[in-house]
Amino acid sequence: MVVGVGSRLRSDDAAGLEVAEKLGALSLPGVFSILGDTAPENVTGEIRRLDPTHILFVDAADLGEVPGSLRLFESADIGGMTSSTHTLPLHVIADYLTKELDCCVLFLGLQPKSLEFGEAISDIVARAVETAVAAIEEALA
Repeated sequence: MVVGVGSRLRSDDAAGLEVAEKLGALSLPGVFSILGDTAPENVTGEIRRLDPTHILFVDAADLGEVPGSLRLFESADIGGMTSSTHTLPLHVIADYLTKELDCCVLFLGLQPKSLEFGEAISDIVARAVETAVAAIEEALA
């Protein structure tokens, strides 16, 4: 399962949503894609209903790297992935889902260029979105 997190009103913060939407459009067998927007805790009921063995949260995150960088985190390592646009920290949601579902939770962080108000994703982050989608699709093949 892929859960996109972010806000379409904050430029590159929409990157996680874009990844989830693009993966959902591929209709990969056994892969569910959900948009968690800025409150991914609101979709935990749907996640629990689908009972996945693996959950990948995708979100724009300040990784301290160049814009467009990607980094995969295990749940225990999420301390290196920060974001300020969510109502509840992702590690809290991950802990809850891990205990509830006995599943593996991973995070894919995309370094934004801008989180300013605006509805356009920067070109470099748009390329990172495409890279992320291709890498996830390949990993699931």
